[in-house]
Amino acid sequence: MNIEQLPEGDIYYNESVAFTYQVGQTPKDFEEHRGQANSVDFESQRNFLGDYAIIPYGTNDSLPHSIKEAVQNNFVAPGILKRKTNLLWGKGPRLYKEVVEGDKLKRVWDDAPTNVQAWLNSWDYIEYLMKECVDYQHLEAGFTKFHATKGRRVNKPSIAFLEHIPANRANLAIHKNTPNGGKPTHIVTTDWSFEYVNSFDYKAYPVFDLRNPVLAPTSMFYSNMYSFCSEYYTVPDLYGSLEWLRRSTAVPLIFKALTKNSINLKYHIISPQAFWDKAEEKIQEKCTKVGKEYKPAMLAQYKKEFVAKIGDVLSGSDNVGKYLHTTKTLEVDGTNILEHGWEVKVIDQNIKDFVAAQIEISKHSASAIATGVSLGASLANTSDQAKANSGNEQYYAMINYLNTDVNIPEIIVTKAINYAIQFNFPETDYRIGFYHSIPERTSDLSPNERIDSENAA
Repeated sequence: MNIEQLPEGDIYYNESVAFTYQVGQTPKDFEEHRGQANSVDFESQRNFLGDYAIIPYGTNDSLPHSIKEAVQNNFVAPGILKRKTNLLWGKGPRLYKEVVEGDKLKRVWDDAPTNVQAWLNSWDYIEYLMKECVDYQHLEAGFTKFHATKGRRVNKPSIAFLEHIPANRANLAIHKNTPNGGKPTHIVTTDWSFEYVNSFDYKAYPVFDLRNPVLAPTSMFYSNMYSFCSEYYTVPDLYGSLEWLRRSTAVPLIFKALTKNSINLKYHIISPQAFWDKAEEKIQEKCTKVGKEYKPAMLAQYKKEFVAKIGDVLSGSDNVGKYLHTTKTLEVDGTNILEHGWEVKVIDQNIKDFVAAQIEISKHSASAIATGVSLGASLANTSDQAKANSGNEQYYAMINYLNTDVNIPEIIVTKAINYAIQFNFPETDYRIGFYHSIPERTSDLSPNERIDSENAA
C-alpha cells in the first residue's frame, strides 16, 4: 500500500482503494494547540537591535514577506497589481506646474526648467519611480534614501540623488534615548530574515527632515498612505484579501494533485488518540521486558502496518462480505463526556461537483481580489468569462479611475522626489507627476482617426 503524507493527514492507496486517515484530537486539548491568527495589532511590539527599538513591519515583522508570498504564488493578483501600476504610470513621469484657468485647476506640462530636468537626468529617476510605484501597489508605502552632495560641507547643500530601498529590508526605529511615545528617529536596514551572519551588520539612517534635508549625508524617508489607528505603518487594502488570495492559489494546486495522483478517495478513517496512547504503552512495556530502547519510530511503524491492514479489509473483490467491527468507549472528564472510537466515513465520489465548486471559488476569488485593491472588474479583466466588457463600460471606468484613484497614490509615490526638487530648486513652481492622456470614445473620432481593426494587429 502506498502512503502520501500531508500535514493534515495521510492518504493511503493501492490499485483498488484509497482513503484519507487522521488521528482525532481530544476535545479538551484542542484549544491549547490552536494556532494564533495573524493580526494587524502589531505596532506595540518592539524588537531591539543595538541602540534602537525596532518597530516590526507586521506580526513577526512579516507583512512585506506575507504580501509577496501571497501575490507571487497567485495566478491573478500579479496581473491586477501590474495593471494598477500601469494605470498610475500612464505616459510616465513629467515635470509640470499647476495653473488656474477660470474655475478649473489645470496642469501645464511644457516649458519645464532645464536645470531641474538636467538634475533628474543625472541619475536614474525613471527606475526609482517605477520601483516606488510597484511598492505602493503592494503595500501603499515605500522607502527612499536621500544622498546629499559633498557640497553640504562648503555651504552649498543639495540632494545628489534618491535611492529606492525594498520594504523587506527597512524598518522604522526609535533610538533608545528617545522619550516614550516618541516618533521614529531612524530607519534601520538589514536582512531582517537573519539567515546570514552579516544580517547583524545593520545600518541606521536618520529620518529625513524636511526642514534640514542635508543634515546628514544620507537619510531615509517612509512615504505612505495613513491607515486608520495605525501610528507607524500602513496596513494595505490587499491585506484584507489575503485569504481570498490563498484560496484562489490553492485551486490549481488541488487540480494538479487530483490529476497527478488520479486517486478517488472512498473512505476517511478517524482513529482515537487513546488507542495509540495505549499502543505506545504496550510497545514501551515490551521494550522494557526485552531490554530495548523505545523510539517513536516504533509507534510510527506499528501505525503504518495497522492502517495498512484496514486498507486490505476495505479493498479488493476477494474481501466482499468482510466487515470492520469497531467499538466506542466513553470517558467522564469532569463535566465533559469524551467519546473514543474508530470512524470509517464513506466519501462521496461526485468529482464533477467538486471540480465545479473549485472553479466557482476561483472565479469569486479573482473578483474579491480586484475589489479588495479598488480596481473595477472591467479594468482588472476579472469580469464573467462569458461576457465581454462593452467599450462604454471600459471608457467610463477609466475616466472614473483617473478622476478618483490617481491623485493620492501619485502624491505618495512622488513625495520624496518632489521634496528633493523643492529643496534643490526653491525658485521653481514645477514638480513631478505622471502624465495621463484622457481616452476618447470611438464615436467621437473621425473615421480616419479610428483604429483599423483589420490592421490593428
